[in-house]
Amino acid sequence: MAIAFHTFLLQLLLFFFASFAEANDTRKTYLVQMKVGGHLYGSSSGHQELLGEVLDDDSTVADAFIYSYKESFTGFSASLTQSERQKLMRRREVLEVSRSRNLKLQTTRSWDFMNLTLKAERNPENESDLVVAVIDSGIWPYSELFGSDSPPPLAWENKCENITCNNKIVGARSYYPKKEKYKWVEEKSVIDVTGHGTHVASIVAGRNVEKAGYFGLAEGTMRGGVPNAKIAVYKTCWRVIRKDGRADSVCREDNILKAIDDAIEDKVDIISYSQGFISKLQKDKVSWAFLRALKNGILTSAAAGNYGNYYYTVANGAPWVMTVAASLKDRYLETKLELEGEDKPIIVYDTINTFETQDSFYPLLDEKASAESTRKRELIAQSNGYSILSNYEKDEGKDVFFEFAQINLLDKAIKEREKGAIVLGGRSYDFNESKKLQFPIASIFLDKQKQGKLWEYYNKDQSKERLAKIHKTEEIPREEGWVPTVADLSSRGPNCDSFLANILKPDIAAPGLDIIAGWPENVKLSSDRPSNDYRHLRFNIMSGTSMACPHATGLALYLKSFKRWSPSAIKSALMTTSTEMTDEGYEFAYGSGHLNATKVRDPGLVYETHYQDYIDYMCKLGYNTEKLRSHVGSDKIDCSKTEIDHDADLNYPTMTARVPLPLDTPFKKVFHRTVTNVNDGDFTYLGEINYRGEKDFDEIIVDPPELKFSELGETKTFTVTVTGISKRNWKKNKAFMTRNTWLTWTEKDGSRQVRSPIVIYSINGPKACM
Repeated sequence: MAIAFHTFLLQLLLFFFASFAEANDTRKTYLVQMKVGGHLYGSSSGHQELLGEVLDDDSTVADAFIYSYKESFTGFSASLTQSERQKLMRRREVLEVSRSRNLKLQTTRSWDFMNLTLKAERNPENESDLVVAVIDSGIWPYSELFGSDSPPPLAWENKCENITCNNKIVGARSYYPKKEKYKWVEEKSVIDVTGHGTHVASIVAGRNVEKAGYFGLAEGTMRGGVPNAKIAVYKTCWRVIRKDGRADSVCREDNILKAIDDAIEDKVDIISYSQGFISKLQKDKVSWAFLRALKNGILTSAAAGNYGNYYYTVANGAPWVMTVAASLKDRYLETKLELEGEDKPIIVYDTINTFETQDSFYPLLDEKASAESTRKRELIAQSNGYSILSNYEKDEGKDVFFEFAQINLLDKAIKEREKGAIVLGGRSYDFNESKKLQFPIASIFLDKQKQGKLWEYYNKDQSKERLAKIHKTEEIPREEGWVPTVADLSSRGPNCDSFLANILKPDIAAPGLDIIAGWPENVKLSSDRPSNDYRHLRFNIMSGTSMACPHATGLALYLKSFKRWSPSAIKSALMTTSTEMTDEGYEFAYGSGHLNATKVRDPGLVYETHYQDYIDYMCKLGYNTEKLRSHVGSDKIDCSKTEIDHDADLNYPTMTARVPLPLDTPFKKVFHRTVTNVNDGDFTYLGEINYRGEKDFDEIIVDPPELKFSELGETKTFTVTVTGISKRNWKKNKAFMTRNTWLTWTEKDGSRQVRSPIVIYSINGPKACM
């Protein structure tokens, strides 16, 4: 999920679900979910036979059939008319026929911020045996970031389309969607034409490249979290032009399922997935595919979504997925507009100006006021009733300023070589540290609040020439003691699904703002508007949960290079060793906390959750047996003998429960947990309840309060009982929540701490979530 510095309108990384109007007379791509067992249509040939039985007279299987799935999904995808779809839905072998939905795509300093520095201890031989699957928009294979001196893993079979595999890129495949209602601007190829996939892949496993930076900003050594690891690329996102002329990307669900299918068969070590949408589990076929990946020992790291500071918006919220929120780094980008004669400059955090600070003050030119001026000027641009005025060529250039609605005029300003541009925006263009603007000219963006200072200065004394100087953006360290916080763009929990109401999401937060990483040199830095931006660079700055996700992927791979643990153990280690955070959304914004590599290799204790635990959990919550069988591809599942328990517990590293409305109701919640010792020797851990700020509960009891271990792999079980009254304590949401409260198991000598947030909540959500 990400929002790029390089463009103000490109929403390529924003997560959302795009629904499509059905039309009876056109073919559309559908996913046909089959029942498990009891019929003869379970194979690829069976899928095609079934399809042939329902096709209209003028259709052929060759034209309609798209994919048959083996590992990720029980069924196949096909291009169908409405009548063909209806016929399939009436077949007893078919569970569901649903549209293939369109998903949207959602670092020189960031790894240091997570304490995974250049000096961190590494295991390069083991690292080079690890393969990360990047399911995204392809890759720019010619970047120096994607080279390696070590060969691929011995058991790995290189599979590359359109390009030649090398020691770094050991797999590269693309999944071209059926053309439906877009203008396609790229052919079937793994080459990245948007930059998103290249950026993501380089964050995870790019090799060290010195003297990296972005026009002098954030200079240093660019590297991935695991620079010796290998990359397998699965391209599922494509650049298109919609009917209304807007550039967009298409990431089709059926293609993503096929990519996961291949990744499982390829036996990758981890999946990095920076796409998604808000969806309930019953409709979210991609999340169930990730459970099948987990059954094969593959952890999935996924972006939480860029829906912003709203609750019930988290994507990829299944408990078997590691869901990653986006945080701010310990440095921020600041741009100044200096006004001659004023003591203080106007400072903004929503602009990237890569051009050097202007060498002197330049006259301000308001396009409205200039029309009445007696100065000698020439009309140089006019569009939709708006105009910009400037001097003749012999006169000194100006810093022009105009409303955001007139942004098309910027091309003219660039062409006429104005000195700079001050873009004014209102409420409908609210940009902040999460969403930044930049233009191919010295520039600064002023929102409604900031522009008031400009107008005050401009109108103060019109007998004098008003002069301004636009400064180059600077990277500023945050004050000492700063506590990490979540980006405004990052989606918040809780889960929009009653089956997942007692699972805290997102799981973890990682750097997702102002991330410098690899970029295709054939892709403009500003690929949308203005059209005059022809800048190209090996690196680019992007923001979003799409950038946070590969940081978590990288740290998980780093840990796996030392420990061959299960997916849930690796995920637990990242969560319980995380750093405390602050945010008005509390744990629904950041989960366990901020990734911290310092102690991730020695978490002390882990919460193991196995494949069967997830199946049992869904059965206890009342999930339909037939659907569950189809989701996971097994006819051995039978939930009919399982007693329904809507308070069922999962051995998760966090402890969360939704208590019913209305507020001011007493509650009691008991959590059952089992931890596994991951060290040799005798250890004693003491349980302690900690909280920051106000106490939002009556009592929390840990039983037993002490855990003793004598051998590696030993397990201990305990309970945490929370009692209280759900009094409104969260004014913004008229809700109740136990905030900043956690259980910490501390090893007696203080060397290890295992921290687990405790969240009891009662909150109104959208009716669709209930």
